[in-house]
Amino acid sequence: MRVIDADAHVREPRQMWETYLEEPYRARAPRIIKDNQGFYRLLLEGKLHPRPEGKGCGVPYVKWAEPEREERLGAYNPEVRLRDMDTEGIAKALLLPTQGLAISSVEDPEFAAALCRAFNNWLAEFCRPYRDRLLGVAAVPLQDVPSAIQELDRAVTQLGYLAVYIRPNPIKGRNLDDPAYDPFYERAQALGVPVLVHEGTGHHVPTAGTDRFDVFFFTHMVSHPFEQMLASMCLICGGVLERFPALRVAFLEAGASWLPYWLWRMDEHYHNRPFEVPGLRMRPSEYFRRQCYVTCEPEETPLPETVQRLGADRILFSSDYPHWDSLFPKSVATVRERADLSEEAKARILGLNAAELLSLGSAAA
Repeated sequence: MRVIDADAHVREPRQMWETYLEEPYRARAPRIIKDNQGFYRLLLEGKLHPRPEGKGCGVPYVKWAEPEREERLGAYNPEVRLRDMDTEGIAKALLLPTQGLAISSVEDPEFAAALCRAFNNWLAEFCRPYRDRLLGVAAVPLQDVPSAIQELDRAVTQLGYLAVYIRPNPIKGRNLDDPAYDPFYERAQALGVPVLVHEGTGHHVPTAGTDRFDVFFFTHMVSHPFEQMLASMCLICGGVLERFPALRVAFLEAGASWLPYWLWRMDEHYHNRPFEVPGLRMRPSEYFRRQCYVTCEPEETPLPETVQRLGADRILFSSDYPHWDSLFPKSVATVRERADLSEEAKARILGLNAAELLSLGSAAA
């Protein structure tokens, strides 16, 4: 059985943006600076990412500017990354950005598109020598839907990407069920590319619940699960999955245990108030089981109950390497050693489901 990591990250090198951004945007490239507390932050369009303080603040320390001091050099170096994956027993990993999660906050659509092109070009080079194992996930500028479609096409047909990620947050005031996004979903469906929904904390976009708190413990607690709950509601109850029945979606980095309750709640509302969602032809939980996946945390205590309610065939493994909450080098072992999951469930979670999501064929070969 091959293990497939459905949610891992890179850390973009300090000079990446200046190197890969084309003119005339290079002068506006994001920069790494020290804030007034001595921590490194990304300066983008005059704003610090993650927010250093105040309501909605992000992680209180960042090492982006000092890769030589990074404990997990595989965040920057693909050869070291492969050694770390071998240590874990991971055959393939989907790679998402770290700094690039801030692109969703960019106001200028053309600049956002340029940033996505720069990131996608760099990540394609990062993965290219090891494309059988390192699977980049493309960024797209949802600020402008035609540009998002253009970059999706380029990433898939020219750069060889197998998946695309989007943020769950409103961009330009649009939720994920906004009809303006339909051409994007239609193109992703036609390309057979899954859409991965990934949240971040401390960026300058509307983020559920974080406007109440100025401590990262709280903002991180609420941002990931709350935004994924809203994203799944929009995509399912907003009729996106009804309109695009072959579109595949995965919800990342919020665990899986929120899902049984949320599916029940959506089903309950559909039963009692179907006239308010006339575009739905099935219960919301049926759309999820037909088209959606969710990542779990290796040590997630309620996971067996989620498997019992949802089944094991919609749950993916996530290491979140190299971020602070990763269990490296024991994330795979933590799942393998669980006595509360069947061997069949472990096989599906660790690799088989991701192989199906990405159309890779059997993960057991």
